[in-house]
Amino acid sequence: MHSCGDESHEADQHGHSHGHGHSCCPEDSSGNSLLPYIDTFNIICLNEKIQDTGKSVFKSWCDKLEESKFVISEDDDPELLIHIPFTVAVKLKSFCLVGGVHGEAPSKVKLFINRDDIDFCAAQSMTPTQEFELAEDFLGEIDYPVKASKFQNISSLTMYIPENFGADSSRINFIGLKGEGTTIRRGVVECTYEASAQIKDHQTTRADKFTGSSELS
Repeated sequence: MHSCGDESHEADQHGHSHGHGHSCCPEDSSGNSLLPYIDTFNIICLNEKIQDTGKSVFKSWCDKLEESKFVISEDDDPELLIHIPFTVAVKLKSFCLVGGVHGEAPSKVKLFINRDDIDFCAAQSMTPTQEFELAEDFLGEIDYPVKASKFQNISSLTMYIPENFGADSSRINFIGLKGEGTTIRRGVVECTYEASAQIKDHQTTRADKFTGSSELS
């Protein structure tokens, strides 16, 4: 279990080959993919074994079964925390998560909205906007609908993975977010970059104290 402040990174290769087939399909036939509104460059993932791989799981619906791009947590520590900023305010309707096999798939996820200051200590202690028990979904067939009233005007989404189905590490191959983008651009760009830098500091300084005090909306 990941302890508060123990957010180390190790950039070594961890290859997998699970043999799932892949055939190209239309980009989210429902037309609700939020991928065009995700600020991919500024996605931050804590406790990823290979640095910057957390960004790679946000890919087109057509590529959801493609396994060469994935994120896996550090050895003997299944926790992952992914902070996802958007370029405009969005309304989240549902999400889909394709996990790894052999117990590596996440079994729970906590969602937090509009918070740029969440680290592992905060994620473990704060009440999430919504929490889900997940199934092992290797084909991206399950959509988890969120409570619509709680996921309006989102500038960022933080996903906290506390555990998996028994493996030493958690692996995610794909995260798909569905909803609607608005015409409202994200407010203060400087604050986005400042908050991103603060979260990155947790990766190297092992900060073990959370000081945020604002309430969840």
